[in-house]
Amino acid sequence: MKKEQLSIESPLPLRGYVLMLQGLVLALMGLGMVMIYSAQGRVDKPPLHDEFLNSPAGKQIIFAVVSVIMMVIFSRVDYNRFRMGENKIRFIGLWLVILAVILLVAVHVPKIGLEINGSKRWLKFGPVTFQPSEFAKLALVIYLAGKLTDSMFPKKEFFRGLIPLCFVIGIVCALVGTEDLGTAAVIAGVSVLMLLVGGVRVWHLILPVIPGLLGFVGLIIAKPYRLQRITTFLDPWKDPQGTGYHPIQSLIAIATGGWWGRGLGEGIQKYGYLPEDTTDFIFSIISEELGMVGGIAVLGIFAVLIIVGWLIYRQSKDDFGKMLVFGLIGTIGLQAVINVAVATVSMPTKGIALPFVSAGGSGLLFAAIAIGLISSVSRYSEYELLNEDSS
Repeated sequence: MKKEQLSIESPLPLRGYVLMLQGLVLALMGLGMVMIYSAQGRVDKPPLHDEFLNSPAGKQIIFAVVSVIMMVIFSRVDYNRFRMGENKIRFIGLWLVILAVILLVAVHVPKIGLEINGSKRWLKFGPVTFQPSEFAKLALVIYLAGKLTDSMFPKKEFFRGLIPLCFVIGIVCALVGTEDLGTAAVIAGVSVLMLLVGGVRVWHLILPVIPGLLGFVGLIIAKPYRLQRITTFLDPWKDPQGTGYHPIQSLIAIATGGWWGRGLGEGIQKYGYLPEDTTDFIFSIISEELGMVGGIAVLGIFAVLIIVGWLIYRQSKDDFGKMLVFGLIGTIGLQAVINVAVATVSMPTKGIALPFVSAGGSGLLFAAIAIGLISSVSRYSEYELLNEDSS
């Protein structure tokens, strides 16, 4: 009887949020596989050919299956295993960050690091390629959530609390930002928000933010193409066949889609006009083929996903669980916002994928693991409510 009362009166629907969250992710993954299959269309090969499994769509199917399995596994793992305990050395978040730093350094090691399109962002282990920055995003959120909710950690103190955290964040952002400034910006943005929500004094945070911003300016100046992207964003038509080509073609794809789109598979921009059509600019292909209605639907799914994550955050009674959910759902949400902003030329071009939709194994896998951990917080919060009610 008490269990029935809980399912009616509790603000947390039993398993409802978990099912909704994972359902939304499956919808985005399904849309992504369909649109990647469409975007990879070429005039010289049929859609299904002998090398299909090596194509973006074929690989995405494999990535999606593995990612769904990992999402289910991590949703069943008690998130409290990632909590900081009395033994600081056994804190999983610490070792995850250390591993992330090692992997980020390893991308610069010959024969291990892989350079694609002029950027060293990947590690290659045999047939498997791996992007350490995606792992770093997840690792840093777990680390910060554990530190900020540890009762023994002096987060209100500047030198003993905030500065060590900023040092770790700075190291990760610097290593990621040398090759991927967009992902570094996502990591820095989410980290600052977590520090604020985690109880760090605002006036303490102002001091390290200033050198952090100067560091980002330095990373922009260090590579001329980054500064060029900013000037191109201000006036893409100044060099329509050069630096302005990418954003202009993205806008053309979105504009020609109109309200209802050209039709699934009927897009034109994917035939060599719009580069990175299966990754960074997949939203442009969606808007061209499914129209503004399709684009708005994608934005709506992400909005509901963030709302569900926020509800899980609000209804969790555990501080560590709350911070974990906040950081993970914030990372996914901010990344989606930046990707759509780049596709609509609302901000300078960055190499940021659309979560669960863009082609890519590392991003999909770790985003799915993040959803699994959020589901774990919701699931075990439910168990805590049941135990409280029964007692």
